[in-house]
Amino acid sequence: MSNLPPDSPSNPRRRAVLAAGAAVGVGAVTYGIWRTTSSSGKPATAGADGGTLVVGSYQEPTVYDPNHQYSWETYRIDRHIYESLVAEDLSKPASAGPPPLIPALAQSWEVSDDATTFTFHLRPNVKFHDGTDFDAHAVEFNVRRFSDPGFEYYDVKANAFMKAVYGDLKSFEVLDDHTVRYTFKHPFRDFLRMLPQGNYVSGIFSPQALKQYGQDGLAEHATGTGPFRLVKRVHGEKTELARNDQYWGARAPLARIVFRPITDDATRLAALQAGEIDILTRTPADAVETLTQSGYAVPESAQAGLLYLGWNFRNRFAQQLPVRQAIIQAIDREGLANTLFKGHARAAYSILNPGNTAFDANQRDYAYNPEAARKLLADAGFKDGDIRFTIATDEANQPSIEWIQRDLAKVGIHVDILSQEWLTYTSNLPKLAPEIALITMEWGFVTPLWVRIVYQGYVVGRGGGDLVGPELKAAVEAASQEVDEAKAIVAWQHANGLLQQQAATVPLVSFTRYFATSPKVKGFNVPAQNWYDLARVSLST
Repeated sequence: MSNLPPDSPSNPRRRAVLAAGAAVGVGAVTYGIWRTTSSSGKPATAGADGGTLVVGSYQEPTVYDPNHQYSWETYRIDRHIYESLVAEDLSKPASAGPPPLIPALAQSWEVSDDATTFTFHLRPNVKFHDGTDFDAHAVEFNVRRFSDPGFEYYDVKANAFMKAVYGDLKSFEVLDDHTVRYTFKHPFRDFLRMLPQGNYVSGIFSPQALKQYGQDGLAEHATGTGPFRLVKRVHGEKTELARNDQYWGARAPLARIVFRPITDDATRLAALQAGEIDILTRTPADAVETLTQSGYAVPESAQAGLLYLGWNFRNRFAQQLPVRQAIIQAIDREGLANTLFKGHARAAYSILNPGNTAFDANQRDYAYNPEAARKLLADAGFKDGDIRFTIATDEANQPSIEWIQRDLAKVGIHVDILSQEWLTYTSNLPKLAPEIALITMEWGFVTPLWVRIVYQGYVVGRGGGDLVGPELKAAVEAASQEVDEAKAIVAWQHANGLLQQQAATVPLVSFTRYFATSPKVKGFNVPAQNWYDLARVSLST
């Protein structure tokens, strides 16, 4: 949740009675998708109406089911298909900090003083892409799918994916056709911020689509309320979206968007330079200057994510605190950022990324010190070559792991590398072999609740709960239930400090030049978030 003044329209403590189209200065705002308009009512961009935008993604998407999906490259696509009750204003530049929360399928809401009860007043006259009505009963169907084992359409897989957000849900009520209420067992001040996130996705799908196509078929027939609708997905080749001309909000300038997964950096870069794609994801660091000099935009941003390593605490070396501490001390993160990423990344010393509301640049884990790392290992009884394990990674991050492999070899640790393409890699994460000690991940949230997600998913979920001790568990729970924002940030920083002391994760870098766009792309903004809004983008003729 962002730092919002008491009178901010995005502050959950104030009822958001914000009408679509309310005047703001000389423009107008349509909540859910914000867009400045000219006096003619057309988007105030230099681009033409229509056209097809092509995005070069660096990973193959997972599935277009909001309760089954994961990965930013998936959410960058299907957030244009599905909408949640609350959205983020992605028109704000990264320098403005975490995107403000704004109305989407809910046009207003109230939050109880103890942050346990959330009442949403839904937007009327909204249709799903299949023509069926969006209303409170559709929201109820969505929620019962992952929360009510007695529901005909309950899905165990959806429950597992959504538990991080809804595991503490006490009740869900339909108050009338356009009003719903969520009640949690404990204070959950981060609930609003979690609604429009790219994992545990609360995007609302058409109940009729799930009834028609089934639990697994929904992904191939993604049906939401968003500004674009799914036309076609060809696995390994493309995903094609078309403008939703019946959209409740402002009309998107683009007629179509095509997302092409191009996993090889050089091929993806060549496609941009050849005019085959218009937006490039995860820009190769050594191409930033060349692209900038050639007229492409490579905007600087402090995103909500970072590249880090998570432990497999079932590995015998990962179980030992001196080994974990020594490994962190042995990795030259400044060198990684400045050499491998050519200065277009920042060394990370905390799992709280620069885009997070609780980030404190002075809160650091263990500094680079190979000599101290060697001493730690020697004091623990290890000689050169005694420690040998595997780091598992997806192909995109293999160069970073090769850097780490060299660093760890300098302190007598032998690392083998298991590198796989993204979907294979992630499908194997639940069943890690014991020789794997570390895994790579690129993730992060703007809310400090991210610390709890890391603790539960990358410590407790990987066998490390008892190893890091009860103090960290208690600190995470206390921070999770703190209602006051200022006190919550202090509590999260305390929990993060304990996480750092236990060397429970290995932060590496946060990227600063992630997207590149061709000169004909107009209106593309990089917010302090891991995704973007293409409903405001256009193409010049």
